[in-house]
Amino acid sequence: MKKLWISIVAGLLVFPMLFQAPAQAAAKPIRVIIDGVTLSTDQPPVMVNGRTMVPLRAIFEAFNADIKWNQKTQTVTASQNDTTIVLKIGSKIATINNKAVSLDVPGQNLKGRTMVPTRFVSEALGREVGWNPAAQIVTITTPVPVGGNAAPVSGVTAQDISDYGDGRDLQISFNRAADESLVDQYRVLVAKTGTSLNLSSALAVGANNYSVALVTGANPVVKLNAAARTIDGDLIKNNQGYSVYVVTVGKGNNTSALSSAAAVITLQNKAVPALGTVQATDTSDYGDGRDLSVSFNKLADESKISSYRIFVVKASNSTVFDLGRANAVSSSNYTQINKTGNNISLNLSSGSRDTDGALIKTGVSYRVYVLAVDSSNAANNVLSPASTALTLANAGVSNLNVTDVNDYNDGRDLKVTFNHATDETNISQYRILVVPVNYYSSFSLNDANNVSSANYTAVNTSGTYTEQILNSSSRDVRGSLIRNGTSYKVYVLAAGNWNNSGSNVLSAASPAITLVNTSGLSAISNLSVSDVNDYGDGRDLRVSFNHAGDESYISHYRILVVPMNYYNSFSLSDANNAGNYTTAGTSGDSTNQVLDSSAKDVRGAAIKPGISYRVYVLTVRNGSYQGANVLSEGSAAITLSAKLPVTSVTNVTYGMDNGKLVVNFTKSARESNISEYRVFVVPSKQSFGSAEALGVQSSYYRSAVPNGSNLSIAAAARDINGNPIVKGTKYKVYVLAVANSSGVQNGGLSDSSEEFEI
Repeated sequence: MKKLWISIVAGLLVFPMLFQAPAQAAAKPIRVIIDGVTLSTDQPPVMVNGRTMVPLRAIFEAFNADIKWNQKTQTVTASQNDTTIVLKIGSKIATINNKAVSLDVPGQNLKGRTMVPTRFVSEALGREVGWNPAAQIVTITTPVPVGGNAAPVSGVTAQDISDYGDGRDLQISFNRAADESLVDQYRVLVAKTGTSLNLSSALAVGANNYSVALVTGANPVVKLNAAARTIDGDLIKNNQGYSVYVVTVGKGNNTSALSSAAAVITLQNKAVPALGTVQATDTSDYGDGRDLSVSFNKLADESKISSYRIFVVKASNSTVFDLGRANAVSSSNYTQINKTGNNISLNLSSGSRDTDGALIKTGVSYRVYVLAVDSSNAANNVLSPASTALTLANAGVSNLNVTDVNDYNDGRDLKVTFNHATDETNISQYRILVVPVNYYSSFSLNDANNVSSANYTAVNTSGTYTEQILNSSSRDVRGSLIRNGTSYKVYVLAAGNWNNSGSNVLSAASPAITLVNTSGLSAISNLSVSDVNDYGDGRDLRVSFNHAGDESYISHYRILVVPMNYYNSFSLSDANNAGNYTTAGTSGDSTNQVLDSSAKDVRGAAIKPGISYRVYVLTVRNGSYQGANVLSEGSAAITLSAKLPVTSVTNVTYGMDNGKLVVNFTKSARESNISEYRVFVVPSKQSFGSAEALGVQSSYYRSAVPNGSNLSIAAAARDINGNPIVKGTKYKVYVLAVANSSGVQNGGLSDSSEEFEI
């Protein structure tokens, strides 16, 4: 019995000792060593869900980062060099330079201290992190930058490409540096001839006095802009000699290099010569532009011009009409003529307008100008002196207009208005002639003189103006009753009296009109817009819509691109007055149109990325309908984007599965511009960057197509050098996000995994 009690007591003494060693091992403290120095903290690091957490201020101050703490929002903002981290306590989402990243464990308050994840903070600030689970030690290492010598560019060439008289005339091209992995950017420097320049003085030039070309992997071509300056700060101009240099700016600690100078260039502005006096004469009696004949001598040298423009200016406005106003005149308000190689003489057309947009007519005093249009630069257009003042006289009518005013389906639907001739001394009456378009490709004075009295409507000369609705028995010039559905043009014949019977005068034709029972217009439907390209202009914008159900009274549709910054609302009046739009026809049931490179918004500005637009479509009536045009609702807002650089994957880890190396990672935050992921196994002592990654043979890596999920990929059996992966060699794993046609390969290589052996 005594021996039994001794055994029981001994067992009770030994039992607690069985659990003492594991308990002591679990309590082993975690240490954080930064570049060989143990991080001192007022609260020891702790492990939370497999992640080491350290006091916020201790870790950031150890990295010499600037810290801002917002007690109200529980948010820390830390900055070092060009990296800014924002981390909110309790949130699994942080940002690095405004890009969102996911955290396995959020920052949190523990025992009165704000704790943050060690690995996330360290790697975000460019440090390498290791973990020794046996020793409970986190090692953080600051990479040592590697220096190199960036090479100078070669083949620097300067060309005179325009005639603006400023930096836009100058284009510089050169061959890129041999190894662009060492290059941050290129700087194009323009120096006046005779100015000495070396690398030191080139690097000291202020940012406003050089142009930057980024590293793209191709030989750059740089077109300067109107604000471009020399290294002395002077604007670039004509008739000044220049030497052009290119500085290769080294990345990081890499040294920079200065190119040899391009051949000296002196910009020349080769404008067209001046025009002589323009002759304008009154040659007819139509009461419109056909009465006006314009002649002038061509330029002796037409090599720099593409065409001439004839401007008819009210004499009262001619004192202020200059080159700037001439260049700004709408194309609908001048007559354009291609150069012919001969002196030019022509009569204007019936629809010709003066520079204010009014139809040319009798009784108004005009002066005529001619503009020689430079083929490459509107600033070099040359304006002639004015012609002598001219007032058109007219024995015929003017301002002829016809409208559909009723729905009787006969002549009572047709209203004709016109101004009488200025001098009616020799006129006995006016004859309204309704001409069916299908039967007359032209209608002459001889045709008009031969029309039977039963087939026109006579109007006397009383007053200065006629407004006449025809009657139900009115007929066209062929004797048919006027009716709906037939297209007509209307003429007015000023018939001479017995003193002037042989001098009848025929007006110009009215616009064609088809009488209909008007029932209104409809707006388009299902309007949508999309960003389809990356040209940086209107070709990026596709507009789709369904046409109106009944297009009987529709002439065409107008696509209007409206910048939202300038229009809180966009009205029918705004749409009717817009001079910049894209026309779509009525053919088919729908329109699906990509705009062209010259497309502009309604304010006349080129369409480009980064600006928010809404698109509207205006249904435009034809001559058969007298009601208002109809404006669609606006599209959804759209901001055109350029191609975006790829973003790297994160959280690259490794593992083994049945003897095979498997790599896991968190997908890129944006996959729309990525074609594939490539997984590389790299000897740990070998340097490896984006440039090297893109050069690895396809048989030495494994790839996977993005599918919207985080991926796990079996690695290749060889490293990036083609050598088998063997035991006893240390490796790291990287993942490269590869750009597709919607992206730019600007980086994309992940951080490495932790070092490992098979």
